[in-house]
Amino acid sequence: MSTTAPGPGPTFSVLTTAYRTEDTVGRAIGAVLDQTVADWELVVVDNGRSDAMAAVVAPFTVDPRIHLVRQENRGAAGGIAAAATHATGRWLVVLNSDDHVAPTFLARMLEVIAAHPDVAAVTCDAVRFSDTEPDPPGSYLETAGQRGTADPSRPLRVADVVDGPCPYYTAAIRRDVWDSVGGMTSLRPDTSKVSDLDFWLRLLVTGHDVRTVPDRLGRFRIEAGSVSRPDDDAAADELDVQVEGVLRRAVERTGAPEDEAALERTLARRRREAAVRHARAALREGSTARARRHYDEAWRLGPDVRLAVVRAGLRVAPPLVGLAYRVKQRWGRR
Repeated sequence: MSTTAPGPGPTFSVLTTAYRTEDTVGRAIGAVLDQTVADWELVVVDNGRSDAMAAVVAPFTVDPRIHLVRQENRGAAGGIAAAATHATGRWLVVLNSDDHVAPTFLARMLEVIAAHPDVAAVTCDAVRFSDTEPDPPGSYLETAGQRGTADPSRPLRVADVVDGPCPYYTAAIRRDVWDSVGGMTSLRPDTSKVSDLDFWLRLLVTGHDVRTVPDRLGRFRIEAGSVSRPDDDAAADELDVQVEGVLRRAVERTGAPEDEAALERTLARRRREAAVRHARAALREGSTARARRHYDEAWRLGPDVRLAVVRAGLRVAPPLVGLAYRVKQRWGRR
C-alpha cells in the first residue's frame, strides 16, 4: 500500500487518523470520495496497527488518491503528525475518522481561497450528530457562542476567538502555514485537550489571515465522555485550566486592549459555568449546603432569573430542591 502520492501534489490533502473506529472510518472516507472537487488525496493513518482497521481501509486504496499509513498508536497528535508527514497537498484538511464533510466542502474552500489569495486558513460551520442520542438542534458556531453570522470577507481577530467560539477544526490550512506553527496538534501536556484552540490562536497571534464561511459543511460526532464533552467534574475542570492557559498566553502576546477585555469577559463566563456545574454535582451528591455556596458564586459572576429561583429554593426548602434535581436527572437518563 502506497504512502505518498506520485508526481506533483494535489491541491488538498485530507488527514485522518483512525484508532478503534473501524465502524465509522468508512463513512469518513466516503465523504471525501463524494467531494465535487476531485483534486485531493486522503492519508489515513492506522494509528495502532490494527488488522481490522487495515481490512476496512485497504479496499479504498484501489483509488490512487487514498493512502494507508500504519504505525504504533501515538495518540491523536501523533496520528495527525504522521499523516501530515506523508501528505503532498498544498492545503491540509484534518478530518476525524468518525466525522464527515459535505460534498461541497472542498469546492467552498476553493472559492474563498480564490477570492483571498493571501489567506492562510479557511474554516466553516458544522452540525453535530450522535449514534446514541437524537441530533441536537443548532450548529457548531451557534451553540458555541457565535455572535451574528460568520463573514468570510472579514479576517478573524484574536478577540473573536478569545471571546467567541473556537473555529471548527476541519478547515483548509495552507501547508507552509501549518509547518510554520508546528501543525494543528500539540504534544504539550498543558494543551492536550485544546490543541485546536491553541493552533488557531497561534495562527492569529502571528498575523495570519483566517476566514470563516457560514456554511454548515462539517458533521461531527460527540458522545458523552469525549474530550470536549467531559462526563465528570475533574475532567471538566482540567479542560477549563487548559483553555484559560491558552487564552492567557495569546492575549499576553498581543497586549491589545480589545483582546484583554475579551479575555476578562470569557473567564468570567467560564467561571460562572464552572460554579453552576459544581453546584449541580453537589446536588447529585446530596450536599445542598455546598450547592448553595456554588450557586452563590455563580450569582456573583452573573445573576439571572433561573439562578435566583434555585438560590431561593435552596434557602427555603433545600431538601426539596435536592430531591427535585435528582428526580429530574433520573428522568433525563431514561
